[in-house]
Amino acid sequence: MKKMKNKGLLLTASSLLVLLATIITMSCNKKFDEPPATPVAPVDTSISNNIVSIKTLKSLHTIGGLEQISKNYVISGVVGGSDESGNLYKVITIQDSTGGITLTLDRSGLYNDYPVGRKLYIKCQGLYISDYNHNIQLGVLDNTVPSNPALTSIPSSLFDNYIIKGTLGNTVTPKIVTLSQLKSMAGISAASIPSKDTLQSTLIQLNNVELNSTDVGYVYADTSSAKKSVSRNLTDCIGTTGVVLYSSGYASFAGFPVPTGKGTLLGIFTPYKTTAEIEIRDTSDVQFNDIRCGAAVAKTLFSETFAGITTATTITSGTDNVWQNIAEVGGVSFQGYVSGSSHYATASGYGAAGSPSVIASWMITPTITIPSTITSPTLTFVSNDAYFTGGVGATFQVLVSTNYNGSSTPSKSTWTVLPATIPSGDATFPKTTTSSGAVDLSAYIGKTIYLAWRYTTTSAAQTGSKYEFGNVQVVGY
Repeated sequence: MKKMKNKGLLLTASSLLVLLATIITMSCNKKFDEPPATPVAPVDTSISNNIVSIKTLKSLHTIGGLEQISKNYVISGVVGGSDESGNLYKVITIQDSTGGITLTLDRSGLYNDYPVGRKLYIKCQGLYISDYNHNIQLGVLDNTVPSNPALTSIPSSLFDNYIIKGTLGNTVTPKIVTLSQLKSMAGISAASIPSKDTLQSTLIQLNNVELNSTDVGYVYADTSSAKKSVSRNLTDCIGTTGVVLYSSGYASFAGFPVPTGKGTLLGIFTPYKTTAEIEIRDTSDVQFNDIRCGAAVAKTLFSETFAGITTATTITSGTDNVWQNIAEVGGVSFQGYVSGSSHYATASGYGAAGSPSVIASWMITPTITIPSTITSPTLTFVSNDAYFTGGVGATFQVLVSTNYNGSSTPSKSTWTVLPATIPSGDATFPKTTTSSGAVDLSAYIGKTIYLAWRYTTTSAAQTGSKYEFGNVQVVGY
């Protein structure tokens, strides 16, 4: 009996050792083989027991006022808008089923920690709620001028005091609305905004909308050193107006041409006083791929964005087309110039070898055929006069020819100046990108043409002028 008992004890000890080794092995495997869990908000009853809706929080505010949140309120929402493209600046928007709110945060690159789709918990006690021209925001107190306290951004050192990161990858479902609904929402009385505006600071979706024809042919925003924000007017097929697409000059897409078609628009609704503004997160929010309201299908006959050029390099070709870059008089060739997302062909006599006073420089397209079946062919492009000369500047023109022979002396062929809108040549700063407008090419239907951009000076005083042009499009119907 004694031996059997000892044997039983031995077996039990061996079993325990095997079990212990198995547990250790499993623990090691889990530690090294499994990916880390997605961070979630900690189980904290001080948070879960004090969650209120965004609508409830906003009801504490009176438009034009500044209120400190004294109660232990927590709001929970998903990030709908972040600063990844630079169109939103030092803010994120979060939303729940009752509405949205803007959180002002004093740091760039917020999208790294708070990307679209991340759930957040905001501990609101001690924060202040105010509005920027009717758009309700959360932040801290700026008491620099005691007689005029204001809302300011939460310092980055305090982010963790107020913001708890939740799960990633949550779906942000846009609210489908119409231009008329947005216009009406922006027009409600200031007193009604905290309780009735359920759309501001949320992701919305508009269907079957387009930019007004007066805004087609431009870029999203100002690409000059001023980086001005620009509003482009939206409309629909029944002519609704009063809603704008608002883009920052600091957005990564500021210099991109706006889309010409009709389609779906996503964006964050940000009312400014009584104007309904929409801010996109990036250009993927704009899917204007359909035919414009009441319009025939546009056919592209020639397109050049100079996407492949580099700054201060003589242009020998465009993106899809081989151009002729001819320094006919004065030895000045067109150079590339890249500013952010904007690409231009540029000409300037400033600092040119030999200091020429008389210059004639040409950028000439390859042949462009306008079929006899095409109607309403037009040319559009953008241009800048980039340097101030203090007087009459160089002359910059766009011309058309049907008999250019491809030689290095284009002035010997017949050229007609086209009536495009081009800056004066005596630039003031900051420079502003100018649209040419739709230049009518109907006189050339059924013909093959060349287009040329020509930079000329007749005196040394004019050679300091610099011109830039880009985004050349020839379309017909």
